[in-house]
Amino acid sequence: MKCRDLQYELPLYADGSLSPSETAALDAHLRSCPLCRQKLADIHDLRSELRAMRAPAMPRVRLESIRSAVLAELSPAMTSPGFQLIETPRRWIDAWLMPYAVGSVASILLGVTMLWLILSPSGELQTELAANRRPAPSSAIMLSEFDPMAPELTPAQYVDSRFGITGESPSINPRGALVSLTRSMVRGDMKESEVVVIADVFGNGLARIAEVIEPSDNKQAIEELKKALQTDDGFTPFVPAEMDKRSDRMRVVLKIQTVDVDTRAASPGNGS
Repeated sequence: MKCRDLQYELPLYADGSLSPSETAALDAHLRSCPLCRQKLADIHDLRSELRAMRAPAMPRVRLESIRSAVLAELSPAMTSPGFQLIETPRRWIDAWLMPYAVGSVASILLGVTMLWLILSPSGELQTELAANRRPAPSSAIMLSEFDPMAPELTPAQYVDSRFGITGESPSINPRGALVSLTRSMVRGDMKESEVVVIADVFGNGLARIAEVIEPSDNKQAIEELKKALQTDDGFTPFVPAEMDKRSDRMRVVLKIQTVDVDTRAASPGNGS
C-alpha cells in the first residue's frame, strides 16, 4: 500500500468511517510510514482548531430581515384555525343549541315513524292474518249446539251442515243414543237440568267419560250418559271418524242442559 493511495482515506480513518478490514490495513501501514502518521496528526490538529473557532455573529439587521422574509412566506400557507368566542347567549343558542336541538328532534321523529311502520300492519295484512288464523290447539273441544227438538236429520246431512269444522270437533249422530238421551231430559225423564263432562270420542263413534264436571251428586244422570256414549247397536252417539275426516281420538267437553221457557203470553185485555 502506497502513501499516495491513502491520501483520501486518512480523513475517513480519522473520522472512524472505514470498514474494519480497511482500518486494519491502514493501521499496519501507519506503523511503518512516518509520513502518513504526520499527515494523520495534521488532520487531528486541524479538527481541534476548527472546533475551537467561534461562529461569526450575524448582524442584527440582517437577522431581522431574514426573519421578516420567512414570516412573510409562511403566513399565507399556515393560517391558524378559526376560533371565535361566543360573547352573548343569543349567539350561543344560534351556534350550538339550535343545531343539536333540531338534529335530536328529527332523529326522534324518524325513529317513531319507523317503529310505527314496523309495528302497525296494514289493513290488508290484518285481513289476511285474520283469514289464515287458526284456532289454537286444545286438549278439550267444545261441541256445537244441537237442538234435540229440531227436525231429524241423517248423519250425512248433519255432517254437511258442519262443513269446515268437522276435523276439529266430532259431529253428533242425530239418530244416536246421545240425542235420545237429551230428548228424554226434555220430556222430564231425568230430573237433572245440566250435565257437563269431559269425554274421549273414538273413531267408531263411541265415547268414554274421562272426567265429570257437573253434576257430582246425581249418579243416575251420569250412568245414563255412560250408557248412551257406549251404545253400539247402530245408534252410536257420534258419527264415525271417516265421515267427519277427523282423528280417531278426540277429547271434547260435552254439556247437556235443559232450559224452561215460559210460553204463556199476557192477553191483550189484561194489564201488566
